[in-house]
Amino acid sequence: MTAEVPAEAAVRVSPDRAQAEAWDFVLEAVVIPHRVGLTEEGWAVLVPPQLVATALAALDAADREASEEPAREPQAPDHGRSFVGLAAAVTIAAFFWVSGPRAGADAGGWFRVGSGVAGPIVHGQWWRAVTALTLHSDISHVTGNAVAFLVFLSALGRWLGGGLALFATLLAGTVGNLTTAYIYGSPHNVVGASTATFAALGLLAGLQFLRRYSARTVGRGKRAFLAVAASLGLFAMLGVGERSDMLAHASGLAVGLGFGLLLGHFVRRPVKPPAQALCLLATVATVAGAWLLAFRH
Repeated sequence: MTAEVPAEAAVRVSPDRAQAEAWDFVLEAVVIPHRVGLTEEGWAVLVPPQLVATALAALDAADREASEEPAREPQAPDHGRSFVGLAAAVTIAAFFWVSGPRAGADAGGWFRVGSGVAGPIVHGQWWRAVTALTLHSDISHVTGNAVAFLVFLSALGRWLGGGLALFATLLAGTVGNLTTAYIYGSPHNVVGASTATFAALGLLAGLQFLRRYSARTVGRGKRAFLAVAASLGLFAMLGVGERSDMLAHASGLAVGLGFGLLLGHFVRRPVKPPAQALCLLATVATVAGAWLLAFRH
């Protein structure tokens, strides 16, 4: 006589119907044939006998996942409130008071030796890529860049610290101007801190991208690319216009993004004050040295 094989076997039983329905949802998600039925012991999840081990493994895995603390995005270094954006805004405004607008009678010397003319830059006068960041055509030009520094550089200073944020922005802005000069060629001339302000935006996007992508969370790739998409949205709003140098702005943003990815890989803790001070001194020395070379040539 052959023993009768049961058509169904209970893998879990609970007096709580909601709990049984939760198990039902798990097995439904992994496509294991089952049903929930009321037995003498309570609400049971019933499966074919040959699938008992598979169903138990799926339910155990769901229990382990539920018990684990959800993964969180790594915390960004936080240096607290930063005044580097305000300092940079005041500095370029003060320099504008000294150099004057491009059309001013006393501005010829500053703009003649320091504007970002592509030809001289390509032929060795690299310092113009630095000095051009400090010159502005008129009051509206310098005001717009001062406001941009207040927003973007202040946020970057909170993340990297004032000295490192300022030095990284200067380097990225300079490389952005160099890139623009080599792409455009001799006829092009650029002035203004806009390349550096968009570099600061790119730095923020790169740092955010790497922080979000390194998190072991669901949808991390999508969340990471949202940071880049946000920077592109701001670029479309602020960097495109009739009087805007779109290539210089795009170069600053792209270089800043690359620098941000690089810094995000190495800078995962707040940078100590001595290193911040060295970065600040390096920024001042770079700008002062560039202007010294400009007037010597």
